[in-house]
Amino acid sequence: MDSHLTEIKNSHLFTEYLMCSGIKLPRSRSENWEFFDTGKDCVTARIKRDEKGHARFFICAALLGRK
Repeated sequence: MDSHLTEIKNSHLFTEYLMCSGIKLPRSRSENWEFFDTGKDCVTARIKRDEKGHARFFICAALLGRK
C-alpha cells in the first residue's frame, strides 16, 4: 500500500472527504477504485478490497487539504 495514504475506517467519513474535496464519488464502495490526480501525479483516494473481501478506504490527507 502507498505510504502516503491514510486508512479511513468509516465509509461515510471517506465519502464526506471526497465530496468536500470535489472528487466524484465511485458508483460502488464495495469494488476496488482509485482517484488519480494527474496534476499531483499520485493516487489521492483509494478503495481496496482486502483478502477477506472487506472494503478498506484510503485517502492522501495532505493532498486533500491543499485543494
